[in-house]
Amino acid sequence: MEKERKVMLKLVKVSEGFYKASNIVSDHTAFIDTDMLGSFRGTVEIKTETGFDADESEAFDSIEEAARWIECRVGENELGGQPVIMSTNFDGSPMIEEAA
Repeated sequence: MEKERKVMLKLVKVSEGFYKASNIVSDHTAFIDTDMLGSFRGTVEIKTETGFDADESEAFDSIEEAARWIECRVGENELGGQPVIMSTNFDGSPMIEEAA
């Protein structure tokens, strides 16, 4: 049986079906939203010297899969020439927090 990998990405629920990453320390901005069919899609953006570079994932069945896609924007999947870097303290807090 395969052990499920924990997600490092932390999200703030902005509105129903829309979440913003809150622990990215690189120059990236990342979001997860729910499409009309109920699937989750990750989006990563970075401001470059010539504008913006962005990438959107395919549809996933779970928010955790979309979060893992965002976490993997490294190497050949980098945006703006740098990997997505996150801070985390592995404190067991939930991945999704309600907006204040």
